[in-house]
Amino acid sequence: MSPTLFMSYAGPPLLGAFIGYLTNKVAIRMLFRPLAPWHVWGMRVPMTPGIIPSKRHELAENIGEMVGEHLLTATDIGAALSTERFQEHLHALIERRINDILARDLGPVITVVPHRFRAYFKIGIRTLKYQLREGVYSYFHSRGFADAVSSAIEEQLDSFGNSSLNSLVSADNRAVFYQVVDDLMLHLLNGPQVADWLGKYLAKYLTDAAAEKKTVADLLPEELQELVYIIIENQAPHVLRRLSGILAEPSVRNRIIVAIRDGVDKFLDTMGPMGAMARGFIDMDELEKKIRSYLEDNEDDLAAWLEKPAVQKRVAQLLVKQTRKFLETPLNEFLADVDPEKFQTMCQQGAVQIMAVLQSPGVGQTLSNMIREHLEDMLDQGNISLAECAAMMVPAETGQRLRQVIDRELLAMLRSDQVHSLLDRMLNSMVDQLVSKPVGVLNHLVPAGIRRGMTDYLVLTTNRMLLKEVPGLVASLISGKWSPKR
Repeated sequence: MSPTLFMSYAGPPLLGAFIGYLTNKVAIRMLFRPLAPWHVWGMRVPMTPGIIPSKRHELAENIGEMVGEHLLTATDIGAALSTERFQEHLHALIERRINDILARDLGPVITVVPHRFRAYFKIGIRTLKYQLREGVYSYFHSRGFADAVSSAIEEQLDSFGNSSLNSLVSADNRAVFYQVVDDLMLHLLNGPQVADWLGKYLAKYLTDAAAEKKTVADLLPEELQELVYIIIENQAPHVLRRLSGILAEPSVRNRIIVAIRDGVDKFLDTMGPMGAMARGFIDMDELEKKIRSYLEDNEDDLAAWLEKPAVQKRVAQLLVKQTRKFLETPLNEFLADVDPEKFQTMCQQGAVQIMAVLQSPGVGQTLSNMIREHLEDMLDQGNISLAECAAMMVPAETGQRLRQVIDRELLAMLRSDQVHSLLDRMLNSMVDQLVSKPVGVLNHLVPAGIRRGMTDYLVLTTNRMLLKEVPGLVASLISGKWSPKR
């Protein structure tokens, strides 16, 4: 075939192919090129930049709408996040991350903080110290703290009061205390000035009591008075029995007869002339014989009469009545006719007698034993509670005031500048030690159950965040807030 014939048949297709290739290449290139506008003498060249670069924002928005509305919807994303495979992968990933962190041998907290944040960390520590101090000071000066201190003191005092005396002071310790008291008492009793002091004290005490018109009964305890009356009643039969024996003695009988004769003489003397006339009819010697004969003849009857319960009861009542009358007599009536010097001498002699009794062998020890036994009985052998023991020594009102003083003084001490300074040092030291202490391997500190709980919580939180936030991210893409890089 000749070239001319070949070109006549092949030329037009080849020319058309060349023109099409050149046209397509220029057209496709003009879709993406140039990326930036061209300027000639300050004027932008038409068709620059290319179609796609110049319309990239609209294209991205259209693509986002297509993906969000047709290819990747929020419902599709939620369904994908809820699949078992995704959840297993997420759980394994979080568990691995947590185990990696907990397995590290961590140093002090500041070494865990990145270097670029350590300055802020130190500032945070200083801020923490300041806030701790201010918080503690504010609480110490609050009403709530005062109430808490008062309540704590009440609870501690009540708890302390419910304890037995033996828990605080054992029987051996009390024995040592009693021995000290014994030695002190013996030293006082054997002192040379004690009798003189006791005599002056008795004189002053009795003089003051008389000036206040007190009776003997006012100076004696009621229990002692009742004991005296009981003793008199119990001893009255023995006294009457002894009296019957005394009346049988000749010397006593003669005294009785002489007393009766003298009584008759005095009675006749009081009658004046009538008594003198009556004396002429009465033979005193004969009267004495009659009385003596009567006493001798009725000696047994008189003794039997004194043995009668009614007589003994009557005599006991009379003795008690006279004793009560004596005790109820004012002291000033007894001391009215007593010389002051004689009174002082009586008191001094009484004091000497009392001290002689107290200083006699065995009395001091007996008195000491009585005091010990009485105190131990009062203390229930140490089983008495401390609250009951305090109630015996301190009145209820005084105890309440003492509690209030303790509350007030302790609260003032806790709010003092010295305590504040101590708290400053304690808080600073506590925070510094806490920060400088190595954290160590958290796996050794965190139990397996808590680690599983942490993993489950983070998985749950991540799922909630993904379900809540991913649709919003997709919506942001669809709304055109994202733009491709140049």
